[in-house]
Amino acid sequence: MKIQDLQQATVVGLGLLGGSLGLAISRHFPHVKRIGYSHRAVTRNKAADIGAVDEIADNLAQAVQGSQLIILASPIGVFPDLMTAMGPHLDAHCLVTDVGSTKMLPVRWARKYLNKNIQFIGSHPMAGSEQRGVDFARADLFDDAYCILTPTPRTSPSHLQCLRQFWQTLRMRLSTMAPAQHDRVLARISHLPHALAAALVCASDPDEMLLCGKGFLDTTRIASGPVSVWRDILMTNAQHTAKAIARLTRQLDKLQTALENDNPDAVVKILSQAKEKRDDLVAKKLLRQDLPT
Repeated sequence: MKIQDLQQATVVGLGLLGGSLGLAISRHFPHVKRIGYSHRAVTRNKAADIGAVDEIADNLAQAVQGSQLIILASPIGVFPDLMTAMGPHLDAHCLVTDVGSTKMLPVRWARKYLNKNIQFIGSHPMAGSEQRGVDFARADLFDDAYCILTPTPRTSPSHLQCLRQFWQTLRMRLSTMAPAQHDRVLARISHLPHALAAALVCASDPDEMLLCGKGFLDTTRIASGPVSVWRDILMTNAQHTAKAIARLTRQLDKLQTALENDNPDAVVKILSQAKEKRDDLVAKKLLRQDLPT
């Protein structure tokens, strides 16, 4: 498959990411017909109203027929049902990808529920917000953000190249890693922060939180993310996230011990190490133009 062969794309799931994908495809691939599907009628109607897709399908079979590219933008937990339902209706040698935050299980499900000649390659566009729904969709959501592709030894080089060109045309920066590596890395830099923000809020007194400043709000912002989405993310990457929590706990134990032992030098060492590592991260992000100056 080549990117110039792309004539029709289907977006399954029309929330923030799915709706934004439809708008971005229209902007960068104006010749491509966009088919959308969502199980909720109200979402389908909103997506149609904002022009997120060209056509709304009444069912999943209708949505995927004739499409060379299928993008799963629904919650990860429903992927098995979606793959089972759409599998018999996919065009031979089409490309199926997703925008989910975990990758090992979707790869396993694709092997189980999709025909062997169907290529599934995981994608993780690192874009979005704690807001949810097609009402917040926008065509520039993916601009200059990173997208991680997770091919496997079974991945067709031509399909992988097509997917790379697709995301690059949507103005994304690409990184490639194996599904297992993706889940391990994302557990530490994405899933753990959400778990920590949720734990910090749960461990705080509601009345005391009213006195908080911007620092507390910034630190816990992501705890306002959609619960069902984050439930699926954490549960489909449970082992890696649990290990990341244990790793964080060991760091907190060091700080706790330093405080209990009235050891200011140890506290300074921990805080200095954290400041140095974060300052270095910010400097590198600015150099790579990952952050606004």
